[in-house]
Amino acid sequence: MKRFSSLFIFLLASCATAPKNLTTAEGTMAEGERLLKDEFYEEARNQFYRIKTEFPQSSLQLEADLKIAESYFLDESYVAAATAYEDFIRTYPGRKEIPMALSQLGQCYLRQMPNTSQRDTRSTVKVVDVFTRLMIDYPDSEYAAAAPQQIEKARNQLATKIFDIGKFYERSGDFDAAVRRFEELQNQYPDSALVEEAMARQVQCLKKGGKAELADKARKDFQEKFPKSEFTTMIAQ
Repeated sequence: MKRFSSLFIFLLASCATAPKNLTTAEGTMAEGERLLKDEFYEEARNQFYRIKTEFPQSSLQLEADLKIAESYFLDESYVAAATAYEDFIRTYPGRKEIPMALSQLGQCYLRQMPNTSQRDTRSTVKVVDVFTRLMIDYPDSEYAAAAPQQIEKARNQLATKIFDIGKFYERSGDFDAAVRRFEELQNQYPDSALVEEAMARQVQCLKKGGKAELADKARKDFQEKFPKSEFTTMIAQ
């Protein structure tokens, strides 16, 4: 119903305004931008695509590609927007717009991140990859300033996923698998707030798995790193 109402308003507005000059790339771009501003995303996108197909020699090709990606993003079609930004980055390497496109690509994946670490976290991995690339390749870009915060958010979710899998194996009595997960967390995300508990649980699982010597070594490592830990009682001999 909302979409129908929007389209009805769009048709009324179209009838009430003077005909647009859609015979040039410039006129088509202006019409697409007007529609985009008025939140007629699909209609705007059609105009930008017209520039690609009907005016292939136009200098507005690059801008049209960016506007297509933007229209998907504003329409909350983040999968399509990510594809459009990825295509732009491949098509226009070295352009000054690349840092912005990378930032927007990262935002697309950020908005696809699951609400819980128990779901598919492939988009979370891509958040880390894209924003890390932005920081490394364009460290002085204005878009790189917010990248560390986005990376930390994604890494926290990935660390939580490994931690939760470790606890699942621990509850299931598969202590070797649990130990591997807790070690994986420590190796991949050493700065995570979950490392402290993961190390304590690792000691506990080694002990329960009958690996007393390894448990003693892990206990000493834990006590050295976290001498005042709240999880000390968990690893008491």
